[in-house]
Amino acid sequence: MPMKHSIRLALVPLLLGSATAAYADEQPAPPPPPDAQVPPPDAAPPPADAQPAPAAQPAEATAPNPNDGKWHFATIGYIWFAGAWGTTDINRVLPPVELNLPFGKVLKNFKFAFMGAAEARHDRFVVLGDLIWIHLGGSEGYGFRDPDFLKVRVDSKTMEITLLPGYRVVDKGPVTVDLLAGGRMNRFKTSVKFEGPNREAEGTVREDWFDPLIGTRIAAPLGGKWSFNFYGDLGGFGIGSKIT
Repeated sequence: MPMKHSIRLALVPLLLGSATAAYADEQPAPPPPPDAQVPPPDAAPPPADAQPAPAAQPAEATAPNPNDGKWHFATIGYIWFAGAWGTTDINRVLPPVELNLPFGKVLKNFKFAFMGAAEARHDRFVVLGDLIWIHLGGSEGYGFRDPDFLKVRVDSKTMEITLLPGYRVVDKGPVTVDLLAGGRMNRFKTSVKFEGPNREAEGTVREDWFDPLIGTRIAAPLGGKWSFNFYGDLGGFGIGSKIT
């Protein structure tokens, strides 16, 4: 049975092609246009060695040139599956909060998120931009060791803005390579509220810092509408983060 199915599938385009050709041969010739010169019925036939007039050749379609001296823009949305582990301190009065947030618990605390990237390119000059905004709020995945409280609720907002100008060092052939250098602005705000049988406490901390970055991007076509892109960056260097 598998062999028969393979043969049938292979014959389908051949049968369709034959039917189309036969249908085209049976169509009557279209009438001449009104301004066409029609020879009279008693006109002499053309000589045997007469050459027919050359047919008009269709114009060849040209692919758009990426290095045409114009600006090119692209945007993309994406989803980042992430988690968080560690300890956060609001101040010395409130107890530290332990974070144990695999992605499943992140979804339970999820409020809002936006993730998007954009690219602008002019010949070999490229600029990459990226924006991440995440809002989490809830009590899933947060722990503490203070017996005076029974529950903790955390509300956190994270924003990262990345801007990386660069130069396309490899632009010949299907593979392209971009070298990038820029920075990322980070903003992190967390509010913590402790609830207990006898008292409540809350506090807020906000941190802003800038990380210088270097990065690279490699792109290669895979055929059709598919392509492969590799991107990576490294930064911080103690100026903002120790390393990112």
